[in-house]
Amino acid sequence: MKDIETIKFISENSKYVFIDTTKIDVFVNEIKGYEYHYWFNKEDFNLTEEKFIIFSFICESMNFCFWKNRNWKVLYKGREYIGSEALFYIILKELDKNNNFLNIDYLNNLKYYEFKNIMTSNNEVPDLLEKRFKLLKKTINIIAKKGRKFYEELFSKTSDEELLDYIIKNFNDFDDKSEFNGRIIHFNKRAILLTNDLFRMSETIKTNVKSINNLTGGADYAIPKVLYDQGIFKYDDKLLKIIQEGKIIRHNSRMEVEIRANTLYVLEIMHDILMSMGINIATIELDNIIWNIRKTTNSKILSHRTKTIYY
Repeated sequence: MKDIETIKFISENSKYVFIDTTKIDVFVNEIKGYEYHYWFNKEDFNLTEEKFIIFSFICESMNFCFWKNRNWKVLYKGREYIGSEALFYIILKELDKNNNFLNIDYLNNLKYYEFKNIMTSNNEVPDLLEKRFKLLKKTINIIAKKGRKFYEELFSKTSDEELLDYIIKNFNDFDDKSEFNGRIIHFNKRAILLTNDLFRMSETIKTNVKSINNLTGGADYAIPKVLYDQGIFKYDDKLLKIIQEGKIIRHNSRMEVEIRANTLYVLEIMHDILMSMGINIATIELDNIIWNIRKTTNSKILSHRTKTIYY
């Protein structure tokens, strides 16, 4: 659920991050012709609907904090991937070799050394590997305990808000929230991505949920780089120095919360402008378009660096 009031409150009371609204219209006009394309083509893979759902859950259970080891790269069908994309494709690569990989029983019995072997690429593994393994196992354990009820519960949801709420309440490692001046802001970045994945991967969920228009964007470390490059984000000198020197910004610190909340606020402003132009796009789709722009441009600034399981 979009909490525009809270992200606006944080933006208006920020000390380290500022928005130049005059640059937002310029950027919107630059990207208004872009089309959203989901990264994954289901037709390329012979999987059941339930396997697509499991794939989505295990990917997003481990989808966080890829800024540290940029040497971890995955080659899949002639193309090299880094970061979160490398995670998705290394799972697909394993699936090409091992048809059992998306079976709940197999994943429930997966050992750490086996997981490490799967995740090793270019003689490297992603940072926080043990944490990723623990979160993967915890997610699979919850699904295994639910049995058939897991799919029944998912298929019973009739809106993106219900589906998002189900994920957060049943899989608490997706519950991504922070406090700012006495207010709670619910970011839920990985849960939002998972909701979008399930909407794209499962025809039953897509039919029942109908749209993802109530989802906000994903507050991560990629979109702020683009907003800074576009002149939309301005940082105070102290924060800018910390980012440029690659120093760690503590999770739940005021600096981190301001970066994340202002990111969401800009995305919602851009979304409203595009809608007023007659361009029907969900905020999470706009988020993905900007995320992809980041891959094709040379940024003036480093990503802010926060060690966290939430993005």
